[in-house]
Amino acid sequence: MYILFKKSLITFLIIISFILISYFWKIISVPLINTNETIGIITIQNINPINDTIRYALIISVPLLIYLISNVIFLKKNINIKQFFYLNYKFEDKEKISIKDTKYLFIGLFAIIFFQFVSYDHINLNLDYLHDGDYLTPAYNFISTNKFWSAAFSSHGGSDIFYAALSWKIFNTESIGAVRVFMAFFIVLLKITSIFFVFKLANVSYLNKEYKKALFFFLSTFILLLSDFQFPMNYSAVSYRDVYYLLFFIFIVDFFIFRKTYTFIAIPIVTFLTPLLHIDIGIYLSFLFCLFVIFLILNREIRLSLKILSIYFFCWLLFILLFGIIEFKAFWSHLYYMALHVDLVHGFEHPQPIFEIGIKEHAARGTRGLLIQLIASILILREILFKNRFSKSNKIILIFLFIFSIIAYKNALGRSDAQHIRMSSDFPIIISIFLVLNLFFDYISKKNKKNYLKYVKKFKIIFFVFIVLHVSDFKNFEKLKNLNSFIIEKDQNFLDESSQTFFTKANDLFLNENCIFNFTTDISIPYFLRKKTCNKYFSPWLISGIKLETKYIEDLENIDHKYIIYSSPKYLVDKISTKKRLKIVDRYINENYQSIFFNNGYEILKKLN
Repeated sequence: MYILFKKSLITFLIIISFILISYFWKIISVPLINTNETIGIITIQNINPINDTIRYALIISVPLLIYLISNVIFLKKNINIKQFFYLNYKFEDKEKISIKDTKYLFIGLFAIIFFQFVSYDHINLNLDYLHDGDYLTPAYNFISTNKFWSAAFSSHGGSDIFYAALSWKIFNTESIGAVRVFMAFFIVLLKITSIFFVFKLANVSYLNKEYKKALFFFLSTFILLLSDFQFPMNYSAVSYRDVYYLLFFIFIVDFFIFRKTYTFIAIPIVTFLTPLLHIDIGIYLSFLFCLFVIFLILNREIRLSLKILSIYFFCWLLFILLFGIIEFKAFWSHLYYMALHVDLVHGFEHPQPIFEIGIKEHAARGTRGLLIQLIASILILREILFKNRFSKSNKIILIFLFIFSIIAYKNALGRSDAQHIRMSSDFPIIISIFLVLNLFFDYISKKNKKNYLKYVKKFKIIFFVFIVLHVSDFKNFEKLKNLNSFIIEKDQNFLDESSQTFFTKANDLFLNENCIFNFTTDISIPYFLRKKTCNKYFSPWLISGIKLETKYIEDLENIDHKYIIYSSPKYLVDKISTKKRLKIVDRYINENYQSIFFNNGYEILKKLN
């Protein structure tokens, strides 16, 4: 009873600390420093985006410190940090599962993916003028110029270029439909990767062989339900960009518990590739990679760490040889700018936990996101520091999972709407379910192993049937026959009547132009006109601020052109026009251009002689 009281007290202290930091959330603030005069929602509100990072660090770290200190003081537990050093990396659990052991489970899980794929309505003629433009225009810039980062300043990274360009190559047609179908198959790849990630994670478990198989099936099923066939706006909890961190952890598991030779090459390669494709995920994995190398050095694995670093830097040398020094510099300047400025451009303040629920939009989801993160952190630290169920090597894997879960929530801090909070909560959810399933199956295995295991096997079959029925929408099966025709669907069919009217006029004006300046957030326009953009800033709202606005004006002065697309009614990022975001450029345009076309919110200006 006394122990129960102490545990209740610890829980109470954790809850109180979370509530107190939530209460003082708004007070935790530093002044905005905006010397570049960037304009976005957060700068208009005079809020420093670093505030949310500080608040997040406190609301997670303080309860965790209370949890650790309370366990030491009240429950007399010891924290042994030395256990994580000087490992022999031997697999300490003989009850591992193989693909052969789980082949029927794999078949069942692949069947779920199949039913998810055929049940989704892939044939969608709705156009997202911003998010479709995110990949259409930079990809067209690439095939027109053979340039990558020097021709496309994207908020996401090289994926905006490569995925669309690759789809056009595969299907031998430049169309929106080709990209949509390609991304549907890419999401299938994501789901398959998710299954293999969970398979590796199941071998990290301390359960016996049969219960590992059960954990593998149930957690895989759950993670499959977290990813949807959505594009271009994929706001699933597990989205197509997550395939890279899933691969990273597959290799990490194989390294620590199997010591697979291929991982020495695979880990640095995936670390190198990820920032080229997805800036944010790439930064997080690069940080994790640095910790991985440091860990090896601390464990006196000097030769191995040098080998891994050599492969990593060789990848960058190969990049320079293949793409050239100009692309290398363009990539790093792009990454540097986005890392420092993107929150100022399109950041949202994270809602105050608890106290803004029902008052501010997304506050409930934000509170849930932080609570899930805290619960996952407590569960994982409990196993790492105070329990001996996981082997030492497996605890190292849990540490890397924990660190990534913590830092990846930065996406939700940068743009704190419901979609980004949901996307940033996937990893702590997966970790929590993994650990809870371990506890559950461990509990029932000790009760009555044979009887409970029999029920688990029966429940797997029932659960599988339920999931298949849940994800299946048989009315969409017939539509799959039209995928080929969708691939070659005319792009004009994605446009509404007002857009078609505009492009009829714009095509005439830009017929003899080599390139286009598009000053709107309707960034699909250059693609539909089949013209490259005159500079790499195809998404001009991203470059708000003195430095890049000055560069944009230089391009307006020096690059030969007659016209500029000045207005579009189709999309307004955060309800702030480009004119308002890029005040310096807008002033220059108004002084040096005149309107020659205005219809239904579209406006084209002509440069004055």
